[in-house]
Amino acid sequence: MVFGRKPKAPNTVETRPTLRALAISDARPEWGSRTLPEVVAQKAADVVITVGDLHRSDIAGAELLSVPVIGVYGNHCDGRYLEDLGATNLHLSRAEVGGLTFAGVQGCVRYKDGSKDLLYTQSEYAEMIRGLPPADVLVTHCPPAGVNDHRSDPAHVGIDALRRWVDSTAPRLVIHGHTYPKPALTRHGATRIEYVYGARLLTI
Repeated sequence: MVFGRKPKAPNTVETRPTLRALAISDARPEWGSRTLPEVVAQKAADVVITVGDLHRSDIAGAELLSVPVIGVYGNHCDGRYLEDLGATNLHLSRAEVGGLTFAGVQGCVRYKDGSKDLLYTQSEYAEMIRGLPPADVLVTHCPPAGVNDHRSDPAHVGIDALRRWVDSTAPRLVIHGHTYPKPALTRHGATRIEYVYGARLLTI
């Protein structure tokens, strides 16, 4: 799916596209009485990116936006609100916004049994990620292994196959939530890393 056109500099010379992205993950954004459309307009965001563990009410008004809304589900999501709000689910697929490509991975590494949460074993992730297309930007709820994860905490272990995917495809940017890094790693090789909790405006 393609949204918008790749920006051009004067005299039609191609430039690397830049987007202002409002990313939301893991917690209800602290916007006071403002609505999502008001915040998007105020911040002049070109795209809204959901990174998981949200409720439909956290992004209420997404269906009214004139900019694309793309994202993935977290392990605690209901697996429905993106489609219900007209957003694009990036899980194991790719979309283009303003000349940049985005791909996504939902859920997190399985840490308990008998749950309706979006949980996968490392082997299941390996099978899924085998078909993940390369992209400029990776949107993933759970980070790649060794990147802002917590190896001693089964609920917040990173995804092994996703680390291999990042190392082999070298996306320009990885956006993730789920964990609680202090301080957060901001680079992995040539790839920029952005950890999101609540809402952040990112320049891509």
